[in-house]
Amino acid sequence: MNCSRTNRSARFGLWLSVALAVVAAPALHAQAPLWLGDWYPVFDLQITLDNNINRSIDGDGEKRDLVIEPRLSLQHQYPLENEWVFSLEGYLAGAIHGKYHKLNHVVPGAIVGMSRFLGDGANAPLFIAQLGVRYEFHDQDARFGAEVNPRLETQFSLGDFLYSSIYYEYDNRFASENEIYDRDGHTIGLHIDVEVTPQYIFQLGYAYRYGDVLVHEPSDGPAPNIPGKVFPVDTFTAHYAALKFTNEDRHTLYVGAQYALSLYTTLDLRLVHEEIRANSDKYPSSQILFAVRHIL
Repeated sequence: MNCSRTNRSARFGLWLSVALAVVAAPALHAQAPLWLGDWYPVFDLQITLDNNINRSIDGDGEKRDLVIEPRLSLQHQYPLENEWVFSLEGYLAGAIHGKYHKLNHVVPGAIVGMSRFLGDGANAPLFIAQLGVRYEFHDQDARFGAEVNPRLETQFSLGDFLYSSIYYEYDNRFASENEIYDRDGHTIGLHIDVEVTPQYIFQLGYAYRYGDVLVHEPSDGPAPNIPGKVFPVDTFTAHYAALKFTNEDRHTLYVGAQYALSLYTTLDLRLVHEEIRANSDKYPSSQILFAVRHIL
């Protein structure tokens, strides 16, 4: 890809972050605009420090980066018959990387869903079915692609202060130019909230994914002799290659805390450990995430 296009995309990513921040800033002190009707905006901003952004097999090949991810969405819910609720969400998101700008991207997308309480009473489980669609515009042509995400989730309480959810999600990504960036996988996960105080929540979660995985390894000279599809990339340096493995495992464990500044604004801090297991090897990584969410 030529340098001018890369620079334009990087500038657009920065513009997106500033624009979303400007749009959301007044929302911290104002009600939703009247023209939105029953639609309400939600602003998210996540900052992630990743110690192995390229998912290398060892410390010598690891690359660290700071990622800023703004997201602005419009959401609406429609009550239906038989206690079902239909939900619709459209959003614009993006990612800005501190070092590896070729990972910058902009993502428009939409999510449709149906939900219903399974029973009566305050502790009745909530069932949610969703379908998400999105398209990623990357700085690198090969990474462009559409993605489809069906998801099933059940949320339930285990007492007055303990809440949990279990979910299944299928992700299917279609790269527009190179099949190594295609992705196909199944994820099952568990999330637990422990209400310490009305404002403070302790969080714990685990997710297991089975399917395609992508890692990046140093490659001086010929591509590494590793089973799987290999594609030379200059995302990190000129001496790295992307390797795709199929039917492999990824384990993700996290702990965190959420603090409610108000009924509409929350802060999240989360520590994440991820481990990809492919070709009888392990590709570990860790992240520190800080997030702000405001609902108008």
